[in-house]
Amino acid sequence: MTDFNKQNVAEGAPVLSPSPLESESSADLHKLPLESLKAVLDMTALALEPERFTGSTSAVVTALASRLACDRVSLGIATRNELRVQALSHSAQFNHKTDLLNAITASMEEAVDQQQTVLVPAPVGWPAQSTRAHDELRRRYGAASVCSFPLWAHGRIVGVLTCERGGEQLFDRFTVELCEAMAALIGPALDLKRQHDRALPIKIWESVRRHIGTVIGAGHLGVKLSLLLIAALGAWFLTSASEFRVTSKAVLEGEVQRVAAAPFQGYIHTAPARAGDVVKAGQVLATLQDRDLQLERLKRLNEREQLAKEQRQALAERNAPKAEILSAQLRQVQAQLDLAADKLSRTQIVAPFAGVVVSGDLSQQLDAPVEEGKVLFEVAPLDTYRIVLQVDERDIGHVAVGQSGDLRLSALPQELLPFEVAKITPVSTAQEGRNFFRVEGRFLTKPSQLRPAMEGVGKITIDRRLLSWIWTHDAMEWLRLKLWAWLP
Repeated sequence: MTDFNKQNVAEGAPVLSPSPLESESSADLHKLPLESLKAVLDMTALALEPERFTGSTSAVVTALASRLACDRVSLGIATRNELRVQALSHSAQFNHKTDLLNAITASMEEAVDQQQTVLVPAPVGWPAQSTRAHDELRRRYGAASVCSFPLWAHGRIVGVLTCERGGEQLFDRFTVELCEAMAALIGPALDLKRQHDRALPIKIWESVRRHIGTVIGAGHLGVKLSLLLIAALGAWFLTSASEFRVTSKAVLEGEVQRVAAAPFQGYIHTAPARAGDVVKAGQVLATLQDRDLQLERLKRLNEREQLAKEQRQALAERNAPKAEILSAQLRQVQAQLDLAADKLSRTQIVAPFAGVVVSGDLSQQLDAPVEEGKVLFEVAPLDTYRIVLQVDERDIGHVAVGQSGDLRLSALPQELLPFEVAKITPVSTAQEGRNFFRVEGRFLTKPSQLRPAMEGVGKITIDRRLLSWIWTHDAMEWLRLKLWAWLP
């Protein structure tokens, strides 16, 4: 083997010593001496340092030409259809149509075809190879030795390095092993750079092509079965129909709701009922103090007796005008007495009918004053209810009077309660940043255990539509509205 120190002395290049072991595997980095390993790592770092792929290729070929004392180092990148020279050492620009580039490309293709390093002239013991293109490159352009190294990444050849030396400098086994070690690391580094430096549409196309190859190629049975299942589900989704229903929050209200108000200004005496109590018709809900009314009644009774006595005396004296005046005063006092009696009869606030107390709790307000007409209780019947649904404005266009639906209450989740839409209120209310319309429904049956203010979820059945429309119509309508807003 020729002394590597004599053949690889170049300006600025480190002096490398021959390897103590010659390995059949040219990429075994652990068998390289420390100084050679440092050179391999330096070259890999040089390939990774530039930001762009073109900068990396130019830096690599120029550094290799200097480090290996080569007249010219060429780098070819393999694509799906061809091998193209990407960079020449010490050359920023070059013409791909020149004879030199064609000869270099032919040499690189020769190495790709054989999938191994091609060396001309080969040292003693080198395996037989096809070197016609390399011989032609030497003959036409005066190179003393030509060597081409395939660059491997992910189990495939991604490029080729072709090194040319002039004069009497020939490539020996150690130099070839060093170059192959460099190529083993430079190949993946340059391929990574090239992958990241591609345009976005090319990246998308390559990704799509790779996944299509996975689907239609050999193997990958799990992927094929998964895609087949997805396709079947998609076909079912696009062709199957189901009931389209509008979902909304629902609350129960008494169909007839009466209030029990204070009949006159007074004070709370007792309050046995409170919200949530079930009451009978005429049951006492609360009472007002009647002491002042009793005193007022006694006062009016005394006034009536006095006026009656005076009237009788005026009649006895045959004083007709005075008797007429006293008769008018008696009627006035009798009216006040009747008013006091009426108030006394209404000191007890009773339930107007059998039902449940929806609101009102005066148990903490005993002896507190109340104004005339103040609402003290609200009572709703137990057997007649209406359902109030808050339908989103996006869905109100699908709802019509007479449509049927189902209700599930939070208190009775196991029961499905059918109802019918009875009324749509054309006034919206804003809640949580969205508009809702009040839709009233009536039960088709009379369920038990219901109470006013129970909440749940109601679903109004519209008609049968495709599942694809049911699950996507909200997004499509939102998109249609946004496009209408954005377009001029």
